[in-house]
Amino acid sequence: MNLGEREIIDILAGKGRDIDDCAVLKCGDMDLLLSTDLITRATHLPDGTPPFLAGKFFAALNLSDIAAMAGIPEGMLISISVSPEYDIQYLEEFYHGARYELSRYGATILGGDTKEGNDFTASGTIVGRQVPDLIRKRSDIGPGQQLFVTNSLGSAGSGYIYYKYGTDKEYGIRQMLDIEPRISEAQKISKNGAKFMMDLSDGIYASIYQMYRDFGTGFRIYMEKIPVAHSVEEASRISGFSVEDITLSFGGDYELLFTVDNEETEGFIHAMEAEHIEVHNIGETYNGINVIHDKGLWHPVNNRGYEHFMGIPLNK
Repeated sequence: MNLGEREIIDILAGKGRDIDDCAVLKCGDMDLLLSTDLITRATHLPDGTPPFLAGKFFAALNLSDIAAMAGIPEGMLISISVSPEYDIQYLEEFYHGARYELSRYGATILGGDTKEGNDFTASGTIVGRQVPDLIRKRSDIGPGQQLFVTNSLGSAGSGYIYYKYGTDKEYGIRQMLDIEPRISEAQKISKNGAKFMMDLSDGIYASIYQMYRDFGTGFRIYMEKIPVAHSVEEASRISGFSVEDITLSFGGDYELLFTVDNEETEGFIHAMEAEHIEVHNIGETYNGINVIHDKGLWHPVNNRGYEHFMGIPLNK
């Protein structure tokens, strides 16, 4: 099956579904935010991953869905399917890692289920809350907005290369899995005027492809403005992948991609400096196709980035 994750979701859930990172349920003065994500050992946990780091990563990628809508996390339900080959110490360390990561953001494990199965699969349901006016939705995208990203890009892609090519497998695993859900940053970004927001689990190219497909708004991105992680140049040399490939196609960084209205940009940047939040203005939205400016020229973006069921990277 090589349809790609997004086409499969369209078929199963229908194109009229909500397409934000979380479902939103009205609950008095606050809205509840609900999302679910799962990992399997075979597809998400490289050989040699410590169980504590695996649990931490599992909680963090679920928390990142709450961050993508500027929410406040409350807790998480965890269900696992595990073969008898796994000992109780592995499971204890996995839950220890998940509990540790949740506690960093004031959240707890709320419950779950455990079943015997094949190998190891963990499914999480994350619960959060936020006042309606501060929830950021993808549908708030539109022309005339400046495009921003938090921190730097390419750390996870570099980690994948370090692991895959055997350069430093332990370092590579940590670069891929020791991620930071941008909970606090998202809330402050939202309060200071952000419009559309999503996390970069699948990378810049996958994200702008999805937004153009779903809402018809195009993006102009400037390669020279992309904040490149320090490990990318060496990963590019090792693998032959370009810096553009690693920073924009591979995904896995879980940084925030968001927009601010053109007229609000200057004030927003000053607010981020006061809050000591690192953000980078990497482009803008407009009525047109996705394009990237590189070496003085504009190029159409045909690369769809990373997508489950289609491999890394796409349309190369």
